[in-house]
Amino acid sequence: MKGRAARVTLCTSCLAAALFVSSCAPSERYLLRQREEVFSGNRYVRVLVKKARDEVVVSSGDKIKLTDMKDRSFKYFEGGRRISFRAGSVRSPLELESWNSPLSVDGVPYRGTIELHNVTGTLFVINSVKLEEYLFGVVPSEMPSLWPLEAIKSQAVAARTYAYYHITKHKNLLYDLDATTKSQVYGGMAAEVESTNRAVTETSGEIIAHRQGPILSYFHSTCGGRTIDDRYVWTQNDLPYLGAVTCPYCADSPKLNWEYRLRTAELRGALRKEHPGIRSIKQISFKRLQGRVASVVVRHNEGLARLTGNQFRMMISPMKIKSLAFEVKKEKGALLLKGKGWGHGVGLCQYGARGMAERGMSHRDILKHYYRDVDIIKIDGSRDREPSGDRQVARRTTKRGHPEHDE
Repeated sequence: MKGRAARVTLCTSCLAAALFVSSCAPSERYLLRQREEVFSGNRYVRVLVKKARDEVVVSSGDKIKLTDMKDRSFKYFEGGRRISFRAGSVRSPLELESWNSPLSVDGVPYRGTIELHNVTGTLFVINSVKLEEYLFGVVPSEMPSLWPLEAIKSQAVAARTYAYYHITKHKNLLYDLDATTKSQVYGGMAAEVESTNRAVTETSGEIIAHRQGPILSYFHSTCGGRTIDDRYVWTQNDLPYLGAVTCPYCADSPKLNWEYRLRTAELRGALRKEHPGIRSIKQISFKRLQGRVASVVVRHNEGLARLTGNQFRMMISPMKIKSLAFEVKKEKGALLLKGKGWGHGVGLCQYGARGMAERGMSHRDILKHYYRDVDIIKIDGSRDREPSGDRQVARRTTKRGHPEHDE
């Protein structure tokens, strides 16, 4: 019956994803070979859009083909049908596709195809989509569509590079990227806007490269005047292109200043999740590097708890401690944190990108400001040359920064 959910049961299998991470930057030859695979349309990006233990409903305005990815058997469902799935009924990986109408997952439309995988009782919903079409749903989810075009282009190139980095570095995984702030926010077709689609199209194939390889192009909302070296945020990182730079461009960000009163009881409760024996906190100290908190030591009844600044921020909540650029004032039963900026502070400052674009700078100028010793290239390995007018504007102006997403 049209509009009524049809339940599908196929065969169970458990999935295991093997992780292979290459630590070396790809050579120019490797980069060229990857271009053929990714941008010929033969290679799609695989995005985890949902995890569910309860019902997932897939629908389309046109006919849906459902394929068992294990034995390649298939069946068709008429257009307008809602197909209901639960993890227990998905016994082998399934692929759904529809030709003249997008597939929707719980009402959210997506380009490309949808895969369903039962992973130890949880349904993983994966959207397999062309990289450029994936970016149509990322860029407006990460930067306001009414911002200057050159700022949006810088976000498009950073997002493309981030995705391309993970596609080329991480092999044999069930999916390449998450649709949340764990990777990049991806809203599917519902998020698409003409201005951000234009930014993606006009920068098609452009990535940020260091020594011929795609960089790990982190970005954040507001740096507060200076970005930070990645090694002071994530101790396992020390990437040469993610050094600290000054940023006078984000001063008008509404996220520039913040404060939060962290009560001792809240801090104790957060620490108890890892150290259940903690009853009292005796002392807390903060070490700062490059103007941001790099490490925290908490003395308590059982000894010492040592955390990086980022671990401390994530432990409390990145929505409360909005950046690591904060000062601390001790109060009775609490710490008053007064800070600047929003986000981890590494790489592209989004409000700074807006500020630079408003001053007439190109997206290439913006990206080369926030990422050190990089080139903006096409994935075929060629340098992407700027129009002479852009270079003149950039030279003249340099003489004299909604994004609320986080890690």
